[in-house]
Amino acid sequence: MTHADSTETRQGLAGYALAGLLVGLVGAGLCAFGAWSEPESFYPAWLVAHLFWLGIALGCLAISMLHHLTGGAWGRVIRRVVESGAATLPLLAVLFVPVWLGMEHLYVWAQSGAVEADPLLAGKSRYLNVESFGIRAAAYFAIWSALALWSNRWSATTDAPAEARRQRPLQLLSGPGLILYGLTVTFASIDWAMSLEPHWYSSMYGVLFIGGQAVAGMSAATLTVIALGRRRPWSESATPERLNDLGNLLLAFVMFWSYVAFMQYLIIWSGNLPEETPWYANRTAGGWQLLAWCLIVFHFAVPFLLLLSRRTKRAPARLATVLVVLLGMRLVDLFWLVMPAFHPQGIRLHWLHVAAPVAIGGLWLAVFAWRLSARAKLPVYGVQIEERAHG
Repeated sequence: MTHADSTETRQGLAGYALAGLLVGLVGAGLCAFGAWSEPESFYPAWLVAHLFWLGIALGCLAISMLHHLTGGAWGRVIRRVVESGAATLPLLAVLFVPVWLGMEHLYVWAQSGAVEADPLLAGKSRYLNVESFGIRAAAYFAIWSALALWSNRWSATTDAPAEARRQRPLQLLSGPGLILYGLTVTFASIDWAMSLEPHWYSSMYGVLFIGGQAVAGMSAATLTVIALGRRRPWSESATPERLNDLGNLLLAFVMFWSYVAFMQYLIIWSGNLPEETPWYANRTAGGWQLLAWCLIVFHFAVPFLLLLSRRTKRAPARLATVLVVLLGMRLVDLFWLVMPAFHPQGIRLHWLHVAAPVAIGGLWLAVFAWRLSARAKLPVYGVQIEERAHG
């Protein structure tokens, strides 16, 4: 790749970073006004938005570690992209502060009077309390950020001998790292989402979040590769064959998420226990059932059928459409999981439900594009040479 190519790519990413920063700041200003004027609406909206963008970053982290363990040309195309996505985790740690500050607006167990009046909450208070919630949240972000930092630092090379020497340390990091990822995401999903309704529980809830993050991370990374596909070095590596590989992996993630979501519903439906069924009853009435059907159709059925086709996976425009739909449905899924805890009687839309994702998304895009531009000058790992060697 020539220096001119590198400069053009970095300038384009710098433009995205600036645009994202401006949009994020405007959105943050609107959210600050919403937090002051309507805190009961702001905090749930911010929680949903944060879980969405955090899911993309954590999905990128998991995919990066998965590639370090397994290898393959598919990961080399998106490696710098997912590393840059994981590098946004410190930003998301800062943006988690409103959730921590608004705990009493979000979680009934954070209200001392409610805990004293409810024996079940009192029994769970050793785990669900303000102090331990904050400590665990800090630990989650510290672990995630450390994994992203070490992975990015050891991976920052395009020299073939140096990369070969660093591959073993990356593998040694990624194996335990994926275990830590699974454990921390499970406990974080319990703390931040499932405990919104502390009388209900599901042993599959954390796995459901892991599947959703895999879909979101892969969708965002592949969409970025397609968007940059007209510029080098991605124009040299985002071939139809590699897009087909990425589409196949995305199909597997969609199927995994769908399987876990269905099995959770099937287990609770067949058990028919009074402490479990109200959670689904609230999400299949009052208009919430419309979102449930949207998830069935557009988070599973339509993407599943389209991703079975090689023509879809090898055509950037068609694949990009599927990716955008999946990202939109991931936001809908989180909205469906979280918001009925506050409005079980039916859907209530608010302008903050748009402002919060835009605010966090703009700031996230700014950091993501900035991190990616720092490595845009690097070749994408000699994918063509590797393919010719095995062709």
